[in-house]
Amino acid sequence: MSHLFGPVPSRRLGLSLGVDLLPFKTCTLDCVYCQLGPTTCLTLDRERRVSPAEVLSEIRTRAEAVEEGREEEFDYLTLAGSGEPLLHRGLDEIIRGAKEAVDKPVALLTNGTLFFREEVRREVLEADLIIPSLDAATAATFESVNRPHPDLSIEEVIEGLVRLRGEYSGEIWLEVMLVSGFNDSEAPLIAEAAEKIDPDRIQLNTVVRPPAEPVQPVSPVEMVGMLEVFSGAEVIAEWTRDWTREGSEESKGAKGAGALIIDLLARRPCTLEELAALTALHRNEILKYLEVLEAAGKISRLRHRGVLYFQAPDR
Repeated sequence: MSHLFGPVPSRRLGLSLGVDLLPFKTCTLDCVYCQLGPTTCLTLDRERRVSPAEVLSEIRTRAEAVEEGREEEFDYLTLAGSGEPLLHRGLDEIIRGAKEAVDKPVALLTNGTLFFREEVRREVLEADLIIPSLDAATAATFESVNRPHPDLSIEEVIEGLVRLRGEYSGEIWLEVMLVSGFNDSEAPLIAEAAEKIDPDRIQLNTVVRPPAEPVQPVSPVEMVGMLEVFSGAEVIAEWTRDWTREGSEESKGAKGAGALIIDLLARRPCTLEELAALTALHRNEILKYLEVLEAAGKISRLRHRGVLYFQAPDR
């Protein structure tokens, strides 16, 4: 199975070529808003979960194909995917090898929970960009919105991020995911913690893609108001690259995948997992297409007996 997916449109990174290092939903958290659904393996154990040689071989092969014009260009190589990347022991080997293979910045998309461990901080120092998240400042909110592994505390998460800032010379963009009724009232305390971490950017987000639980986003008006709480922050805008432009290289894959998804949903409603199996696309890649198709009114979502389905709007 390929460890690469995309490139997919990212609201922050342009076109991002993803690198998936974890078995599906292996994570330190079980966030209520997670777009991939509930965590099935909640753990703090770091293991060598994939073969670095295998992953780097795929990256080199893709880089050669891009150079020869057989594959699409991308803006970032991003360690992300189906689980928490920090749970893979030996990230430094993959980051170092990736930087040798591609002439693009390497980003790490992480929940940031394991940076209190010195070995974890040491392994990520060669990344060009780290995007950790922080959604709580107190134990009660951490439990309600992130549902962490029982041996994980919000105090050590914040302290780990502070230590990372002191040792890491690259860019840190801190993401704060605001969920209505869960952590929006704690925004001032989260902002205080963010000041201690001192990231290069603070990016405010809310629930956009289908969440693991039926939680609600913070309203646009409230999100703008949060800019007064988080000094110097930005609200993450929707991705604006014209990837559906007729005749563009980007449009070929996007329109093809979008048409396939619409065709499948016109026949019957499907879950994210069913769409992944039927299209042979990575779940994260499908989510990007679903977001765009839903915004265009071409598909809709429904919940049946607690399961999230996508469907053609005329069903």
